[in-house]
Amino acid sequence: MGDFTGVTPTLVTPESPAFHTIVTETESQKKQFLNLSGSTPVYQYRLQWKNMTDTEYGYLLNHFIGVQGGGVKFTWKSVPDYVDTTHDGTADGGNMEGRWVIGSFSSNTNPYSHDAEITFEEDI
Repeated sequence: MGDFTGVTPTLVTPESPAFHTIVTETESQKKQFLNLSGSTPVYQYRLQWKNMTDTEYGYLLNHFIGVQGGGVKFTWKSVPDYVDTTHDGTADGGNMEGRWVIGSFSSNTNPYSHDAEITFEEDI
Protein backbone atom coordinates (compact mmCIF):
# COMPACT_ATOMS: atom_id res chain seq x y z
CA MET A 1 0.00 0.00 0.00
CA GLY A 2 3.01 2.30 0.25
CA ASP A 3 2.01 5.85 1.12
CA PHE A 4 -0.95 7.24 3.04
CA THR A 5 -1.89 10.61 1.56
CA GLY A 6 -5.62 10.51 0.85
CA VAL A 7 -7.20 12.19 3.86
CA THR A 8 -5.68 14.64 6.33
CA PRO A 9 -6.88 14.07 9.91
CA THR A 10 -9.08 16.66 11.58
CA LEU A 11 -6.98 16.35 14.74
CA VAL A 12 -3.66 14.67 15.58
CA THR A 13 -2.87 14.17 19.27
CA PRO A 14 0.65 13.03 20.20
CA GLU A 15 0.69 10.37 22.90
CA SER A 16 3.34 10.33 25.63
CA PRO A 17 6.65 8.84 24.42
CA ALA A 18 6.86 5.22 25.56
CA PHE A 19 9.78 2.95 26.31
CA HIS A 20 9.10 -0.76 25.94
CA THR A 21 10.43 -1.97 29.28
CA ILE A 22 9.91 -5.46 30.67
CA VAL A 23 10.07 -5.82 34.46
CA THR A 24 10.83 -9.26 35.92
CA GLU A 25 11.82 -10.50 39.35
CA THR A 26 14.97 -12.50 39.98
CA GLU A 27 15.29 -15.31 42.49
CA SER A 28 16.45 -12.81 45.10
CA GLN A 29 13.11 -10.94 44.64
CA LYS A 30 14.86 -7.93 43.12
CA LYS A 31 13.34 -6.35 40.05
CA GLN A 32 15.21 -6.58 36.79
CA PHE A 33 14.45 -4.10 33.96
CA LEU A 34 14.98 -4.79 30.27
CA ASN A 35 14.31 -1.94 27.84
CA LEU A 36 13.51 -3.32 24.38
CA SER A 37 13.53 0.06 22.61
CA GLY A 38 16.94 1.15 23.91
CA SER A 39 17.28 4.88 24.54
CA THR A 40 14.87 5.75 21.71
CA PRO A 41 11.25 6.27 22.76
CA VAL A 42 8.34 4.97 20.72
CA TYR A 43 6.13 7.82 19.45
CA GLN A 44 2.43 7.30 18.81
CA TYR A 45 -0.17 9.71 17.45
CA ARG A 46 -3.96 9.45 17.76
CA LEU A 47 -5.52 10.53 14.46
CA GLN A 48 -9.16 11.62 14.37
CA TRP A 49 -11.40 12.44 11.43
CA LYS A 50 -14.79 14.14 11.77
CA ASN A 51 -17.49 14.33 9.08
CA MET A 52 -15.65 12.34 6.39
CA THR A 53 -17.36 11.73 3.07
CA ASP A 54 -18.05 8.18 1.90
CA THR A 55 -15.07 8.48 -0.49
CA GLU A 56 -12.66 9.66 2.24
CA TYR A 57 -13.84 6.97 4.65
CA GLY A 58 -13.51 4.32 1.94
CA TYR A 59 -9.94 5.43 1.24
CA LEU A 60 -9.01 5.24 4.95
CA LEU A 61 -10.67 1.84 5.41
CA ASN A 62 -9.10 0.38 2.26
CA HIS A 63 -5.66 1.63 3.30
CA PHE A 64 -6.11 0.08 6.75
CA ILE A 65 -7.08 -3.24 5.17
CA GLY A 66 -4.27 -2.97 2.60
CA VAL A 67 -1.60 -2.68 5.28
CA GLN A 68 -3.16 -5.60 7.14
CA GLY A 69 -4.40 -3.44 10.00
CA GLY A 70 -0.91 -2.58 11.17
CA GLY A 71 1.20 -5.41 9.85
CA VAL A 72 2.84 -3.47 7.01
CA LYS A 73 4.95 -0.32 7.31
CA PHE A 74 4.05 2.74 5.18
CA THR A 75 4.84 6.45 4.83
CA TRP A 76 2.28 8.91 6.20
CA LYS A 77 2.48 11.94 3.90
CA SER A 78 -0.57 13.99 4.95
CA VAL A 79 0.84 15.03 8.34
CA PRO A 80 -0.62 18.37 9.52
CA ASP A 81 1.85 21.27 9.86
CA TYR A 82 1.40 21.53 13.64
CA VAL A 83 2.91 18.07 14.29
CA ASP A 84 6.58 17.91 15.39
CA THR A 85 7.79 14.94 13.36
CA THR A 86 11.50 15.45 14.11
CA HIS A 87 10.97 15.70 17.90
CA ASP A 88 13.09 18.84 18.18
CA GLY A 89 10.40 21.11 19.64
CA THR A 90 9.47 22.76 16.33
CA ALA A 91 6.30 21.84 14.42
CA ASP A 92 7.15 20.83 10.86
CA GLY A 93 4.56 18.39 9.49
CA GLY A 94 7.12 16.22 7.68
CA ASN A 95 6.50 12.70 6.40
CA MET A 96 6.68 9.85 8.90
CA GLU A 97 7.27 6.16 8.40
CA GLY A 98 5.48 3.66 10.61
CA ARG A 99 2.37 1.53 10.96
CA TRP A 100 -1.13 1.57 12.39
CA VAL A 101 -1.39 0.23 15.94
CA ILE A 102 -3.23 -3.07 15.82
CA GLY A 103 -6.67 -2.85 17.41
CA SER A 104 -6.80 0.96 17.46
CA PHE A 105 -9.17 1.57 14.52
CA SER A 106 -12.67 2.69 15.41
CA SER A 107 -15.37 4.42 13.40
CA ASN A 108 -18.89 5.75 13.66
CA THR A 109 -21.33 6.20 10.78
CA ASN A 110 -23.49 9.32 10.96
CA PRO A 111 -26.52 10.04 8.73
CA TYR A 112 -24.42 11.92 6.12
CA SER A 113 -20.80 11.35 7.15
CA HIS A 114 -18.33 9.15 9.00
CA ASP A 115 -16.09 9.71 12.02
CA ALA A 116 -12.96 7.62 12.52
CA GLU A 117 -10.05 7.28 14.90
CA ILE A 118 -6.82 5.30 14.63
CA THR A 119 -3.38 5.35 16.25
CA PHE A 120 -0.19 5.65 14.19
CA GLU A 121 3.14 4.40 15.61
CA GLU A 122 6.30 5.92 14.19
CA ASP A 123 8.98 3.45 13.15
CA ILE A 124 12.12 3.59 15.31
